[in-house]
Amino acid sequence: MKKIGFIGLGNMGSKMVINLLNTNHEVIGYDVNEKLIDQLIPKGLKKASNLNEITNDIDIIITMLPNGEIVEKVYESILNKLKPNTLVTDCSTIDVDKAKFLHKKCNKHNLLSLDAPVSGGVVGAENGTLTFMVGGSDKAYNLMLPLFNVMGNKSVLCGSHSSGQAAKACNNMLLAITMIGVGEAFNLGSNLGLDANKLFQILSTSSASCWSINNYCPIENVGPKSPADNNYQPGFSANLMLKDLTIALEAIENTKTSAPFGRKAKENFEAMINNEKGDLDFSAIINFNK
Repeated sequence: MKKIGFIGLGNMGSKMVINLLNTNHEVIGYDVNEKLIDQLIPKGLKKASNLNEITNDIDIIITMLPNGEIVEKVYESILNKLKPNTLVTDCSTIDVDKAKFLHKKCNKHNLLSLDAPVSGGVVGAENGTLTFMVGGSDKAYNLMLPLFNVMGNKSVLCGSHSSGQAAKACNNMLLAITMIGVGEAFNLGSNLGLDANKLFQILSTSSASCWSINNYCPIENVGPKSPADNNYQPGFSANLMLKDLTIALEAIENTKTSAPFGRKAKENFEAMINNEKGDLDFSAIINFNK
């Protein structure tokens, strides 16, 4: 049995850890918020009071952190303390260039590494149904695969180092665009006098069908339960979506990719956040489309 160190025990990380503990994995956890660690101790988590403690005789490190700068600071603190061939897997969403840089740092310390951002949100983390978009070597991926299978129901090795972050940028840009489009369609339907549930029955089974309609409809009491049924409490906040769109737009600039809808999506979410609604679920963009 591999000994796992998990850094970042917030809304996503805590639920991923619980799934690991529920399958009898040995996990030692650390977060800057000590209360988050203490809440998981009754479930079997071993406590690391600092980052040094989490590196002792560890086989796999998993990080789930807010941004690339924090991930880099954590790596700077722990990489030189890990034994050779320890696997370091970052499940945070960070930019592609930062992911490449961190892989190189791991390689210099003779460590295996993966970038493995996720899709599925808090519900997916809780239910163990996340999708992992993975970048790295076959060796590292195969070593991590049993844990991916515990925390999610799908993982795809997208390519070499940073490919997972590249796939995540594409995924969330498209998600933002489709959610804006779904909102516009329902707003038009309302203005035309259509019943929202009837329109859902059509859109969810016709050529307009997509995840944003079928699984995360932004209209209260329409379709499966979603944040719209809870005053748009996230879920996945608009602040986080803007962060991901900023990452995507950086990649767009670096690759000179034409992406007018991606740029417009970023503008829409910036408008929502400028209206001090960034803490709402991103599907609340239906109320801020420009």
